[in-house]
Amino acid sequence: MRILQMTSKYEAEVVRLKNELLRPQVKFTSKMDDFAKVMQSVCIACDVTPAQLLSTSREGDIKDARHMLVYILRQHYALRYSEIGRRLGRDHSTAINSYQRMSEFLEYDKGVQKIYNTVKELLGICN
Repeated sequence: MRILQMTSKYEAEVVRLKNELLRPQVKFTSKMDDFAKVMQSVCIACDVTPAQLLSTSREGDIKDARHMLVYILRQHYALRYSEIGRRLGRDHSTAINSYQRMSEFLEYDKGVQKIYNTVKELLGICN
């Protein structure tokens, strides 16, 4: 009987924790700009750090996360390539290339599509 009481006592907390693990909630502050919000969401979905995204690393996962960041900033927030490049410490042509590569990946790669949809969900983007 005591075990049943303990189980019901913590059941709501267990459900809340399961939901948080399955659908992490990104907590944005009012001072964060769009770039920071998108970067935080991409970092969560792609399991990379902001420092890795801003690094010069060409490692596959980091590079793909960077492509995702550029694509979302351009597609959903209409940031200029020059602004995206400047914020990433790169040239505008690098941002253009990242956008084009992610467009190609999204056409045929189901794994990338899933990550992209996760980032959009974290950001609250419906379309």
